Amino acid sequence: MNTAYIFCKSFDLCKNKITIEPGLYIAADSGIETAEKLNITPNVIIGDFDSACAERLKGHKNIITYSAQKDDTDSMLAVKYALERGCKNITIVGGTGGRIDHTLANLSMLKYIKTRGGTGTLTDGFNRVSYISGGETVRVYKDYKYISIIPVSSDLHGVSLMGFMYNLSGAYVKFEEPYTVSNEIKGDYGEIKITCGEAFICECD
Repeated sequence: MNTAYIFCKSFDLCKNKITIEPGLYIAADSGIETAEKLNITPNVIIGDFDSACAERLKGHKNIITYSAQKDDTDSMLAVKYALERGCKNITIVGGTGGRIDHTLANLSMLKYIKTRGGTGTLTDGFNRVSYISGGETVRVYKDYKYISIIPVSSDLHGVSLMGFMYNLSGAYVKFEEPYTVSNEIKGDYGEIKITCGEAFICECD
């Protein structure tokens, strides 16, 4: 099985823009609530269960419990579980809203997935975020209204945008001055290329 969905706690969810295909379904602690909202029964539930309601865990046989005193977040434990089982296409569902530190940590996992040979996406239905690094060209389709390129590294070199309302060719974008925000695709898709640096591609409604 090459595809995994990791369900994390979400404070807001646009269910009609989240498509769940067959795969390995992992709930990270209270992410079981997110799975239930999408009518998904997790194959496994992972966490320290300091936030999941015990009532929701009843009837689930495959539960992996960790101590609350651990290095990884429950979401990261779920990502590692998926990668160890050969899943290379990983979608994190939820994981936004609430505590900003948790949201940022969940976003950083997209790079963790990429550097281990996988492709990661984070979505709550209102937003979809992916990670791009230097030398890549990514095609983005017109599923969301706005497309933003947010630097993760100190700066981006050679940013090229094709098929957008505001195209770029070999542009330089600073971390502290991300002017590549709120662009829109003109046709069916747009292409994003970065020569050097790291960024999040944010698709938003």
